[in-house]
Amino acid sequence: MSRFPKLPAWILRIVWVVQPLALVPLLDDASAHVSTFGRVVIAAGAWTAWAVGLLCTLVPSTVSLTVGRLIAPITPVVALTSALAADVVGWKVAVGLGASLLAVVVWFSGETGAMLAQGSAYGAEQRFPLKPPVPFLVPMVVTWIVLCASALSGVVLLANRRWIVGGALAVLAVAITSFVAARFHLLSRRWLVVVPAGVVVHDPMILIENALFRGPALAAIRLAPAGTEAADLTGGTAGVAIEIVLRETDTVVKVGARDQPTGVALHVLSVLVSPSRPGKALAAAAARHLPVG
Repeated sequence: MSRFPKLPAWILRIVWVVQPLALVPLLDDASAHVSTFGRVVIAAGAWTAWAVGLLCTLVPSTVSLTVGRLIAPITPVVALTSALAADVVGWKVAVGLGASLLAVVVWFSGETGAMLAQGSAYGAEQRFPLKPPVPFLVPMVVTWIVLCASALSGVVLLANRRWIVGGALAVLAVAITSFVAARFHLLSRRWLVVVPAGVVVHDPMILIENALFRGPALAAIRLAPAGTEAADLTGGTAGVAIEIVLRETDTVVKVGARDQPTGVALHVLSVLVSPSRPGKALAAAAARHLPVG
């Protein structure tokens, strides 16, 4: 078996490689009124972001997943912002916006997440990314919006020689990035892992320590039935969940409140997790001869 799926990797690379073909003509029209210096600044910023994204497609890892998912949503914002400029041709806006939205869909797909997460896997383990906990989404989206707005505004203002305000916004973007990078990266480091010994729930957002359930201790791994009383380790994620049923009670340690630095110990007979591709996770467990169903 290959270390990571090749088809999702090539789809991601092709979609990202064609982005300049769709966005460069749009940026050229939008920056036509800017000085030569300003056009160079805008082009340097755009090509740098694209090159970093391309590197992420070529080096599959959880870091690449985090960086790519931070960069990709900027492209439709750039397309929409460019559409506000005078004398921008409508079809160029449509092409640029369509291509950038496609890139976002591909970057945030479950297949891309699994492929890039698997790039950092050790040995025979198979990683299946978990869906993001709903309570974390709103603050992270808001933070990203502030980051995107400060970065793009800083580049535009510097291109127009507004040194003080533009520089301040650029510094703000760097500061926000340094502050939230580790927090965003936590979302890329949440997996259900199928290993030769059994299954592992690796979720630093929800658990203090990994939860390893060895094969002989497993009674069943299945799609969660309605009304299950299993301990919820999904973080409030909606959609299909997988229930891991144990033969005997085990202990997992969840992240607690601020006054509980060592976490909260739960004695469980079954737990719920929510991988983005539950069917593939169950198939991988069945291939390891674990009790699926």
